[in-house]
Amino acid sequence: MAKKKAETITGGQFRAMMKPPKPGAYLFWGDENYLKHVELTQLKKKLFGESGDSDFDHYIFTDDNYDGGALLSAILSPAMTGEFKLVELYCLSYADMRRKDDRKQLEDALNAAASSDDTITIIYTTAENFDPGLPKKPSEWMKLLSGYATPVSFEHEPTNRLVMWVQKRFTSDKIIAENSECGYLIDRVGHDMSTLIGEIDKLRAYIHSKERDKLYIADIDYVCCHNREIGAFDFANAIIDAKTDKAFEVLHELRADNENPISILSQVTSIYIDMLSLKLYLDAGVGVDEAAKRLGISIYPAKLRAAKARLCTKGALEAIIGLCAEADSAMKSTAADDYILLERLIVMAAEYRKRNI
Repeated sequence: MAKKKAETITGGQFRAMMKPPKPGAYLFWGDENYLKHVELTQLKKKLFGESGDSDFDHYIFTDDNYDGGALLSAILSPAMTGEFKLVELYCLSYADMRRKDDRKQLEDALNAAASSDDTITIIYTTAENFDPGLPKKPSEWMKLLSGYATPVSFEHEPTNRLVMWVQKRFTSDKIIAENSECGYLIDRVGHDMSTLIGEIDKLRAYIHSKERDKLYIADIDYVCCHNREIGAFDFANAIIDAKTDKAFEVLHELRADNENPISILSQVTSIYIDMLSLKLYLDAGVGVDEAAKRLGISIYPAKLRAAKARLCTKGALEAIIGLCAEADSAMKSTAADDYILLERLIVMAAEYRKRNI
């Protein structure tokens, strides 16, 4: 029988819970894979020392070697060399469990994991292979797994904390990186920490090759790749400027890159909400830097959005946010093609802007 559904905890709460390690089943989910990797690595070192591995008390199951019976046996077998065993379960999908026998085997194993007194079971998912269905209605897969495992959420870090993290990685290599440059890097590359590490490493190598000790915006423009968030910002700008040709061009590029239309709309809506919030602060006499701090937006994107917001009326921004909400509702409640709904958003926003210039 499944245990009572546990409340979701954060990665930080999981780390505190593991001092000392606590047996049970834990579901790692969320967008930030780097933080999942960090927490799992720290746990393995606590259990097995610096090697992070054990020949007898460490079991790993993936798509390639998964077997429900073998998983149950690993969970039920006694710890051989220490107080705890660690079982890692990767990349299973709900589709893999369509047969009743397969699902029953998995549930038996997870039930054993939830009640074990010597086994820590980590169900490790990635955003690419696991849809939790949250914050709306939990998916069937999320409901099944969280019936036995404590969900541990790993979301992208907020921009202000990420700026400090990026800055620390540069200063550890004796490179000066101002908040504005770090914020610009995040805005250009995105919030994914694994991606940021790769770009930071390239920037550090480049700056050292130039025999310098300071990061500049020009370095980021020269070295780093664009992120989908840049495309979303270009798309949002084209819509609000009523430049329909440009908006369609950017949208077609995003579609060619297989970007999720729901994600595009979410990012665009967030940009407009930032613009409106910044405008309200600016109209009240609050400076951009202070407004960005209050809103938790890094300074470089805040300045870009504030510059655009100054050219728009409050009513225009509210109207376009309303059109975005209508498109979001249509995506979730109709069978219409999501990209066609984005194209409709372009046309409706342009018509509104032309009527209200």
